[in-house]
Parts: sequence; C-alpha cells; structure tokens
Amino acid sequence: MERFYPDSHHIEVQIFGNGLGNAIHFGERECSIQRRHQKVIEECPSPFVTKHPHLREKLCSAAVRLAESIKYASAGTIEFLVDDMTGDFFFLEMNTRLQVEHGITELCYGVDLVELMLRQADAELRGEGGLSALALQSMQPGDPNGFAIEARVYAENPARDYAPSPGTLQTVEWKESAYTRIDTWVRTGTVVSSHYDPLLAKVMYHSQSRYGAIEGMHEVLSESRISGPPTNLDFLAAILDEAGFQKGNTMTKFLTEFNYSPAAVDVLSAGAYTTVQDYPGRPTMGRGFPHSGPMDPLAFQVANLLVGNSAGAEGLEITLNGPELLFRGPAIVAVCGAPMKISVDGDEISMWKRLHIKTGQKLKIGKTTGGGCRSYLALYGGLPSVAEWLGSKATSPGVGVGGYQGRALAAGDLLAISKRVPDHLASPLSIPERLIPEYPDHWDLMTMVGPYDDGFLLEEDVKMTYETKWQISHNAARGGIRLIGPKPKWARADGGEGGAHPSNVPEYGYPVGTLNWTGDDPCIFPVDCPDFGGFVSSTTIVKADYWRLGQMKAGDTMQYRPVSLKDALAKRMQVNQFIEDIQKAIVDGTGFEQIQALDYSTLPKSEDIGKAIINQIEASGSQPRTVYRQVCVPKLYTIGGKILMSDQYYRVVTIIYWSNTVKEASISIIDVE
Repeated sequence: MERFYPDSHHIEVQIFGNGLGNAIHFGERECSIQRRHQKVIEECPSPFVTKHPHLREKLCSAAVRLAESIKYASAGTIEFLVDDMTGDFFFLEMNTRLQVEHGITELCYGVDLVELMLRQADAELRGEGGLSALALQSMQPGDPNGFAIEARVYAENPARDYAPSPGTLQTVEWKESAYTRIDTWVRTGTVVSSHYDPLLAKVMYHSQSRYGAIEGMHEVLSESRISGPPTNLDFLAAILDEAGFQKGNTMTKFLTEFNYSPAAVDVLSAGAYTTVQDYPGRPTMGRGFPHSGPMDPLAFQVANLLVGNSAGAEGLEITLNGPELLFRGPAIVAVCGAPMKISVDGDEISMWKRLHIKTGQKLKIGKTTGGGCRSYLALYGGLPSVAEWLGSKATSPGVGVGGYQGRALAAGDLLAISKRVPDHLASPLSIPERLIPEYPDHWDLMTMVGPYDDGFLLEEDVKMTYETKWQISHNAARGGIRLIGPKPKWARADGGEGGAHPSNVPEYGYPVGTLNWTGDDPCIFPVDCPDFGGFVSSTTIVKADYWRLGQMKAGDTMQYRPVSLKDALAKRMQVNQFIEDIQKAIVDGTGFEQIQALDYSTLPKSEDIGKAIINQIEASGSQPRTVYRQVCVPKLYTIGGKILMSDQYYRVVTIIYWSNTVKEASISIIDVE
C-alpha cells in the first residue's frame, strides 16, 4: 500500500552524467510551492534541506547512483517527495532534460549547464562516448554559494482561478540589478497568444543569505511593471511576504492554505461602451492620433475630486448602459455625470457622492434614466496597472491605443486599484443638488466662426447653420456626432486642388468641436475625431461647452449660438472656476455654500462674433497671398511659431496649402488664454 504524507516537500536534485557510468550533482532545489502541480516558486538550496544538513548528502548520493546505474548522459533532474516530519524521501520521477528552474542552480553553483550539455555532445560526436570521468569529477562542487529564488511570472487572472490572460503587453519594465537574472521572451508590445503557455518570464535573484534573496526578489516583483492583461506579479510578491514562507515552511500544500485576493476590480459585465480615460488625454499628440480624454470633462473631474484624486486622474467613462463590477478589495469611488441607475449589492444609491465599497461588494451601473448619455466612475488612486501611452492612459479605441488593451472593457477584465484606503476620506461627501449640472434633451451650444465658412459657404449657408435646430443622428459616438438637417449650397463649384466636391480642401489639422462637412453631411468632431483631414470645417464649439457636447445623444436636438472670443473666454473661465471652487471646498472642507452653480438658462448675445479670416497678407514677389483663419480651440494645439496681431497672441497650427497655381497660403490659428 502506498503511504500518504500530508506534510511533504517536492525536492529535486540536479545531476549530470557522461553516458559512461559516471555522474555528479549540483545540489538540490525546493519546488514545493505549486498550483495544479505546476511549480510557481523554486529555491536553491532547499530551506528544508538547509535545516537538515545530512539530508543533502543522502538525496544527492541517491540521485547520482540512479543516474550512474542507467549510464545517463547530459543534464537531468531526479525528483523526490520528502516527508516534513522524518526527512524520509521517495523517488517521484526523473526529467531527462534541462528544467525551467535550472537557472537558480547555475547562480548558486557557478556552472553553465547548457555549456556543459554542449561539451558532452561534442565529446559524443568525437567518438569518446562523453566527458571523461576525471573531467566530470573535477566539476563536482561542494556546498552552494548563497541562496537563489526563482519566480515564474505568468499572464494569468488571479480573480478567475488563474486562467490564462492573453493580450498585448502595453508596458514591460523589469527592476534589474547585479543580483537579478531574468530569462524572458517579452517586451513592450509583445502579444501573448491564447494558444500557448502564458509564461512571461523566469525572474531569479541571488544573495548570500536566504533573507537577502527573499528581500531582493520581493523588490524585483514589486517594482517591475507589466501592463496589459493581468499577471501574477502581485501574487508572487504576496507569497514572499507570507510568514510561513519566510520561515522556510514551504510544503506542497502551501498554496491550498494561502489566502490571496488582488486589490482589483473584476469586470463581470462591461456595459455598452466603457473605456479608461484621463484628462486632458493627448491634446498635443497629433500625427493622426485622436486627442482622447473624457467626452464630459466637467463630470469627470468632479468625480475624481470627490474620491481624493487629482482632477485629471484616470477613471472609467460609461456610455448609455454601465458595467457590473466586483470589488476584490476595498475602494472609494464616485459616479458623476448623466443620471444612471446605480446599486451596490442590489441597494440603489445616488450619484455625485463619495462611496465606500467593501471587499466582495458589487457595484452595478445601469441605463441612463434621463438626459445625457455618459457618466464617470472615479476610484481613489486611479487604475495603477493601466499603462501610459505617450503621456496619457486615455483609450483611443478607433486606433487601438491607450487604456486597457487599447479597447473598451470586456467581461473578464481585471483592473488593479489602490491597495490602501486612506482614513482622511472616511467621511461621507455629496455634491449639493443645486450644483449638479442639468442634462436636457435640447442643447444650445456656444460656438465661434471659422475656420472655413468665409469663401467656402454662402452667407445663406452660414445663416442656416446657426438658425437650424439640428437633430442628433443615431451615428453619435466619440469619433463623430452626425447631425440631421438641411444641406449647404456652397460658394464654389468644386474643391479645387482639394478634390471634386466643394467641401474638399487640402488636408489640415481638425479642431475638436468643429462642424465638419463630409460632402453635404454635417458631423461634429469630438475628442476621438480624426486629427486631420481634407473637409471643410465651418464653425467650432468653444471649450467651455465641451462637456455639454459630450452629453448629446441620438434623438436630442441642438442649436449653435455664435459668440465672440471675449464671451467664449469668459465662459471658459466660469467653468474652470466652478471646478476650482469644488476642489477647494473638498480639500479645505469649507463647504459648498458659496459656490455659484453653472447657469445655461441664458447665453451671451455677442454683438461682434468676429470673422473666420483673422488677417491676410497680400502676395508680394515670390511670397504668395497668406490667409490666417480662426480655429476656436485651446492653445495646446500648436506646431509653429507665435505671431502678434489685433492685440491677441496667436499660434500657427497648420499650413493648409501653398500652391503656385492658387498662389495662396492658408494658415489656421487659434486663440491663447
């Protein structure tokens, strides 16, 4: 009858034979910490054997005798089950190959096993049968030099029973030193397939003491960063923190008794369209990439302030119907934006307030219940495992970059959150109802003329643009909001060098918020719009109304309200001041009584809304006629030098064309705050 050992160790001996009946050993490795019989952490030498010094000689002698008895050639590993109570050991199997964990033996014994295997092969090819007995015995080492630990880093989801997690590794950064060895095949941008083992790396650390090896390995695991699909980095670091491991009590049942729960949000269902965003996104990126960031920056920033984050920290943008999230750790959250049905463990709760979520609770964000279409979930500490891409964590799903895997969230995703919840955020906090913005089904949006109405559209087309009550099409998303309404008649027959249609122009940089005419069809360009293109843009929504633009949904109506630069800047300052006042009230604890609510019941009626053409310089000699056109966007959108005119600073954004046939250079410019 086979005996059962409830407290046992999996210990293996590294041997090397010459195929002529001679073998040596390079000590033992402890491989007891396993999950589903898959090794997770290995050590050389075994902490159990180190406590029982005579056991090493017995184990290694038995392994060498077995290898010699079969005239084994090359590297191999003989594995034993060792009783924790008595030290008795029993043969399990022999692996006739180089083991995954051979690296820690090399660190402790100063041997290159691969080189030794090649030397053995050379000897066999020379007809010598293998390495000579004398040469082999000269390599037999004594005791190990120090201690080494190996941790196997996998792309796996600890919240889903460690299921493999394929995907793109958006960041790979290892914490390396003179004492580390990292055998890996991955780097930033590597795609982990679902068809193969999800092992990413073997991380090893060598020190003169086991304590030093544990401390060093913990630092490597804690300070290395892999963003993309979930990994077991934090799980491995937690094992090293466990008191039993540090004492060397590493038995085969270790993981069955080890309790680990990641500080993370487990996405049970993702909702209609939920993405990671931060503010302001990538407003200076250009080169064909969208700006990204929240469609409604106002609600987004207030949500962050409620949970104690900076106003622009990364959070989740939720469109129309939200996700169901299981919190694997405690968190402080807030949901702000268009009204949606929200519940925690089935109990309905209100928005625009600080919420304390306990480990194991489920937050469900349902459908919109009124006007607007987007809400924002902020979490204290943001989403630390989401990678930055060119300075931002914002998602641009249309081009597959940023955020979580460059896409909207999906069921099964795991988002790491802060491991701690600070005490100073324990008190409840809500935004007063009078300060919560209104989300109607008709929107009057402030806009400025330009860049391409004068000379491209008829006066009656411009008048039509501002007098029409436009309807929002079902094609309304982050990349474009199509409008339903009349078509322009155009001031020219074709697009000249830009193309056959009068809406065509040579390519230029599109401003966020502009009304773009793709042929005769109007489309507003929000934050994920194309960065440049070759269609006329005739009027542009001011920055102060970006948040309102971001809340328009299919079936709503809107109307353009032209304003002057002065009024646009005044409204922008009012919105910025509102956010600053909210922040001051939260941080200083002064209360919200003195804060003035945003008022959109009446809009400024500007006497002079300006013109699309700011200035023009007539042709002179080889210098073509140059036209400066207004684009109402923030000063961040710049590529060029400053010019000064009309008592305002402007920056050159795009030279649209410079043609010997047209003999005109057209330049878009923007206002500076």
